[in-house]
Amino acid sequence: GLEVASIFVQLAAYHDFELPKTIFDALNKSSGEHFINFGIHHSYYEQDEIFIPNLPNIKKIVVKAPQNMGVGKSRSMANSLYDGEDYYLQIDSHCRFDKNWDLFYIKYLKQYQAQGFEKPLLTTYPLIYSYNEHLTEEYKNVNATTISVLQDEDHFKKWLIPVQKGLPKTGQFQSSVSAGLIFSTGEFNSVGYNNKVLFLGEEILLAAMAWTRGFDLLIPDAPHIYHLYFNKDFELQRNGRRHMWKDFELEYNKLNLESRKEVADILSVGRIGVDALGTLRTLESFESHTKLDFRNRTFLVD
Repeated sequence: GLEVASIFVQLAAYHDFELPKTIFDALNKSSGEHFINFGIHHSYYEQDEIFIPNLPNIKKIVVKAPQNMGVGKSRSMANSLYDGEDYYLQIDSHCRFDKNWDLFYIKYLKQYQAQGFEKPLLTTYPLIYSYNEHLTEEYKNVNATTISVLQDEDHFKKWLIPVQKGLPKTGQFQSSVSAGLIFSTGEFNSVGYNNKVLFLGEEILLAAMAWTRGFDLLIPDAPHIYHLYFNKDFELQRNGRRHMWKDFELEYNKLNLESRKEVADILSVGRIGVDALGTLRTLESFESHTKLDFRNRTFLVD
């Protein structure tokens, strides 16, 4: 018989006019064979102008900014709306989808499970959609990418946060995650988020938290999801886009320092805890996997 599964889609949004389009596109492009449930944390600037459909499969937490500022807090809140779904998808609030994206991702996950990976976590950089000057959506297809973390040793030395870059796919393993595209079993919900993390360092910390809880970071065969990279040269797009670091500069800068300190603190000593590393694997094993030496602040290149 056909397995009917449920997928939890976790979304954190800041005054994003793309949010309703993202929700509808995820639903419209899904196969219709599985339940698609959303957990949304939506924060708005001054007045809420963003329409979130009132549907039984959409749970939401709506706050006025700067409440719950930062990805750690907002993803954590969205995460709290998880309700035992079979699968878990983390994306950004400005996304589009390939037809039957749900079937593809469940298939890829099962292929990895059949190879013996108990807890596969699929992650890669999404494909690209943008608006042209007529405000028509344009899609750009690239293959699944390997996330490289070994390009700026000085930046790593200073913050213990690597600079991430998408390179052509090699092998099946990822060293880090792309926060805009993570697909796993519902158990990924238990990895949690660190509420102090504002933005920078989110991905490497989440990768380490998942890895030390037994998740393998793996590349899907293809992304099937598109992410909007805003074109700041187009007046209309520029005006429709808000950033917390511009709207709340002082608070953002203060939290940014605390956030970077928190990420470095966890990774430099291998701190274990609900909002830090797990106990199924060690930080050392993550270091040899990624070639990042967090204690000595260097790259472990052979």
